[in-house]
Amino acid sequence: MPSPTAKQELQLNELGSLTDAVEPFARLLSQTGRSVRLHCSVPMWSSPSDTCLDLHDLHDLRSRILLFVHDLLESLHSAGISASYRLAPSNSSLCFICALPTELSAPKVRSAAVEILQNANIHAREKVLLADLECGPALIIS
Repeated sequence: MPSPTAKQELQLNELGSLTDAVEPFARLLSQTGRSVRLHCSVPMWSSPSDTCLDLHDLHDLRSRILLFVHDLLESLHSAGISASYRLAPSNSSLCFICALPTELSAPKVRSAAVEILQNANIHAREKVLLADLECGPALIIS
């Protein structure tokens, strides 16, 4: 899975709030018609940043992400799409959710997520951005 480089800039589209993002993201995933696994990076610790000042901000982000993942799973299941998820701890102040076919390997996802989060230039809180990656759609959440 190629990763974004300085030559290949990652294109991000803003989706609004987490509540607003459930339906469009679920629609994108249901178009494939196959089962998916959501790989979710969950912020556990981070240096202070524009999007996360302290542990309270991290806790708030984790709570919002977990509710979003469960809402997304419910939406996918109601559309007849088999979906599961995997949580992975992260030291970023951003969350990365990528929907992949169940047969794709987790180490490739982790390395892509780390690079994408390091290169994402997000300076606002409570943003949801959609990235169209070669392996499938992904969300970056602040």
